[in-house]
Amino acid sequence: MERDKLITISFIILLVGIILDGILFIFFSLSLVSLILISLHRRDIFRIFFGAMLIGFSFEELGIHTGIPFGHYAYNFPPYILGVPIFVILAWGIISYISYLPLMDFPLKYKVIFFPLMMVIIDMSVDPIMVTAHYWTWYSSGLEWYGIPVTNFLGWYIVSLVISLSFLKSSQYTTKEYRFIITYFLFSLKFLVFAKPQLFVPLLEATTLAGVISLVLYVVEKRIGENLH
Repeated sequence: MERDKLITISFIILLVGIILDGILFIFFSLSLVSLILISLHRRDIFRIFFGAMLIGFSFEELGIHTGIPFGHYAYNFPPYILGVPIFVILAWGIISYISYLPLMDFPLKYKVIFFPLMMVIIDMSVDPIMVTAHYWTWYSSGLEWYGIPVTNFLGWYIVSLVISLSFLKSSQYTTKEYRFIITYFLFSLKFLVFAKPQLFVPLLEATTLAGVISLVLYVVEKRIGENLH
């Protein structure tokens, strides 16, 4: 199957998965199908997915025992691998995949700049929901954002930066993939759409940031394309 058609099918499957994210099994299944399809022409996709899970798991394992780099917390979300929920390990891969897609044809310097920021913004939506559902608990650590230590987001930035420096490579810019900017923004937006009343404000803030960075990506990608012509 030709590259453009494969990427289009992968985009549609991922889009459906995001829309049906209320059913986690369907979302994860469709996300993985999307990833496998696009990886047939983009091996870097597999690299970032598995690399993010490996690095994310390593830092989570460190975090639950030492509080470094996220802060002190405890999970209540079985099943586990060495104390880290399997869902959390997989989430590192899926969130990295969704954040990487809009950047996959960007020069490396842009990937390193934007990827960690995009990861943190998604976590700003995910973490309030999971804490409210009691899947994990944060221990008080001073400076917080809606009950979540700021160290958590700093930790996410650091880990995501490590992922970007370890597994992201330069790509030859060939196409404009604006559609994956859409899936990134929708992934954040759907958290807001289904938010419980007490979570509306933090999720609105996170979605607003996702909208801003999506707009910035659109402008940057447009300028990169213009400079090549």
